[in-house]
Amino acid sequence: MEELLDTFDINGNFLGIKTKSFCHSETPGVYHKPVWIWIMNNEGEILVQKRALAKKKSPGKWDMPSAGHVEAGESPVQGCVRETEEELGIKCKPKDFIFLKEIVNQHGWELAQVYLLKTNTKIKDMKLQKAEVEQVKWLKYADFVKLFYSDEFCEHEKSYKDWVCDVLKRYQ
Repeated sequence: MEELLDTFDINGNFLGIKTKSFCHSETPGVYHKPVWIWIMNNEGEILVQKRALAKKKSPGKWDMPSAGHVEAGESPVQGCVRETEEELGIKCKPKDFIFLKEIVNQHGWELAQVYLLKTNTKIKDMKLQKAEVEQVKWLKYADFVKLFYSDEFCEHEKSYKDWVCDVLKRYQ
């Protein structure tokens, strides 16, 4: 059965439930709320993931360590817990996530919920979902910034990149 997503108007008011394919159609007319999760350890290093080569969008590019759709009836932070465990094998609880901001993505009809997770999970202890994630690595802040602004990283608007760098620097 196809994934079902809660839908919202631009102000975040709940409108109903639609299929993921409907929400990803060219002009669905309703927004959905994915979660975008940044992960940092106590040394201030930032985790990044290399997207699986089989992915339709940006295969083999570096990206934020975890992201995904919030399923119908699920809260965004519950979606964070599920996606982080599914994609990276990192066990966490809702209280471990820090809500950073809601980003309105007009092109994707998304009200993206951006979170930060602080964890000291070692790469050897992660269990990567191979259909989603090729590899992960921890980067020092300066190395992260270089990669984030390079062509090797998934495309994001400059204003979003600037904001992410500012936030991650403050949480070091």
